[in-house]
Amino acid sequence: MNKYTFLKIIVFCFFAFSSAVQITGCANIVPPSGGPKDSLPPYLVAAKPHDSSLNIQPKELLMTFNEFIVSSSVQENLVVSPSLKNVPLVDARLNMLKVRIIDSLQPNTTYSFEFGNAIKDVNEGNVATNFTYVFSTGDHLDTGVLKGTVTMAETGKVDTTLIVILQPVEKDSAIFKDRPLYYTRINGKGIFTFHFLPSATYNLFVLPNDYTKKYDDSTKLFAFVNEPVVIQPHSDSIHLFVFQGAKKLEKKKNANNKNANKVSTGLKYSKSFEGNEQDLLKTLNLTFETPIHLNDSFPILLCDTFNKKLESYTARIDSLHPETLVIDYPWRSQTKLHLILPKASIKDSLNNTLSKTDTLKFITKSEAAYGASTIRIIGNDEKLNQVLQLVQEDKVKFSYRITSSSINIKQLPPGEYVLKLLNDTNSNGIWDTGSYYGKPKKQPEKVKLLTTPLMIKANWENELILNINK
Repeated sequence: MNKYTFLKIIVFCFFAFSSAVQITGCANIVPPSGGPKDSLPPYLVAAKPHDSSLNIQPKELLMTFNEFIVSSSVQENLVVSPSLKNVPLVDARLNMLKVRIIDSLQPNTTYSFEFGNAIKDVNEGNVATNFTYVFSTGDHLDTGVLKGTVTMAETGKVDTTLIVILQPVEKDSAIFKDRPLYYTRINGKGIFTFHFLPSATYNLFVLPNDYTKKYDDSTKLFAFVNEPVVIQPHSDSIHLFVFQGAKKLEKKKNANNKNANKVSTGLKYSKSFEGNEQDLLKTLNLTFETPIHLNDSFPILLCDTFNKKLESYTARIDSLHPETLVIDYPWRSQTKLHLILPKASIKDSLNNTLSKTDTLKFITKSEAAYGASTIRIIGNDEKLNQVLQLVQEDKVKFSYRITSSSINIKQLPPGEYVLKLLNDTNSNGIWDTGSYYGKPKKQPEKVKLLTTPLMIKANWENELILNINK
């Protein structure tokens, strides 16, 4: 091979190498497809001690997963049964999960560690939902199961922030004084399940998942069963209805504040009119900034357009909202009216009055502003004293006692209504709460949330067939 041929070979190799470098550089800009996205959660491949081990008193649990993991919100997710005084320390590194147990464990007891949604893989965040590890300090694993559902008694809805609690039946005061022996969470459908329970008898409760987990405040949401529950390998489903025994008191406005000595320019209020129209189905309400009282020497007058006083109306202060004046009257459609408020007719606690006599001019709505409906009822049980509730924005707007196979409603404001069914035990037409304090204990009245809505259009009549057993 002469020198010219040798030089050609060198030049060829140089350009070939340069092209390869350029091609390689371009290829690095576009990443490979990498295959399908990982959608599988991590799973346990090994544990020390082994899952479901017997006759052990471990101080540390080591769990190995099939891929790298992270743990999040462990304090909120981890449930140890039976409960421990101190929350175990949990640390996730690479594909390992380490749990350090601080408390001394009880003999002959099955312990379960349920991690909820705390464990997920690093890359895609796939959650190992309800991953549970279990062992026993005795010679067998307990296999008792307890399951059921929890709904809000007044609304028929589900509250997943609540927990279900088991306390020893021989200690009636435990729910007031002690942290729960066992507890579990409620899923999005209102279902709860206890696993690995010993064969024993417990009292069953529902409470908010707060720090104390005790019924130390009657304004807390709460539920209980009338009789203790016996734990077996298989059990029937139990339904609990949550109630609030007492409402939280609203802080009243204090009239004796730093502004009390300032000169008042007169009481101010807001009106419940829609524009200047009065709803035929509602009272006329005037809401003031502070609680008020009426001066009988200067009565409030509801009049026609000639300021002639009408009969059969009432003017009163709302018993639950002392800052609200209520005018009640059997309104007729498209009628012009005057409401006369004499200057001294209304006073607050500091004897402030209106700055002048006010005359409110308004007109009642027309019949065409409302819709009508005939509701055909299937499955009514007369023994339950059932009441059909029409709900908007979580508030009961209208109620109709079911006394026959149909309900005829002549006037309803347009809109969509959620339908609920109240079992009105005491026949007073409204939902009544329960009580656990004192004797006898009382369960709340039950409300069932129906799946069929009611649609109302203005100046339109519709018919709805409603099967209340579904």
